[in-house]
Amino acid sequence: MAELTGPHRDPLIEATVAEFATAGYDGASLNRIIRAAGMSKSSFYHAVSSKAELFDAVVEALIADVRSRWSPPSPADFAGDAFWVQVDRVLGDLAALGAEERALAMLGSIFYLPATVRSDTRSALLGAVREWVAEVLRVGVASGAVRSDLPVEVLVAAAFGMLQGLDEWALGAAASSGGTAVQLASVAASAPAVLLRGMLAT
Repeated sequence: MAELTGPHRDPLIEATVAEFATAGYDGASLNRIIRAAGMSKSSFYHAVSSKAELFDAVVEALIADVRSRWSPPSPADFAGDAFWVQVDRVLGDLAALGAEERALAMLGSIFYLPATVRSDTRSALLGAVREWVAEVLRVGVASGAVRSDLPVEVLVAAAFGMLQGLDEWALGAAASSGGTAVQLASVAASAPAVLLRGMLAT
């Protein structure tokens, strides 16, 4: 896998995320990315050899940037009476990190793109996040903090769908400036906890 380094790293990441978020995976143009990043084609192809390699390298770089600032707690940390306290803490941490760490916002803007025909780094991350959420919810069910009248897989799908919807709303609202930054931050920080508790709590 290619590793993005050097002076073109950040402009290349910014240009790639903007292009994929706007045009989607299939419609993304390497020529537009190269121009937007201010690179020569020879420099670009020295770093990466294809659209697929670029996409994976950018996702890996963004994940590394986010992980340097935050790591998810173990699902075991959600056991017992700590479940909703930990949920609130994680959502608060992510809201604060999203306001400070551009890498998280950029990762969010390409996180839910339709899957490519091959396995890619983003799909692997999405799978890992789903499994982490499933483990957290299993702990919540076992602790009596999360409803047990539905299979955990259904709860995961509902939670994931709701969080994805909120992410897409926040990204769209920020892009169209439909609300002030303070209003968007307030809703983005409070809505997930309220909606998750309403859907999942016993």
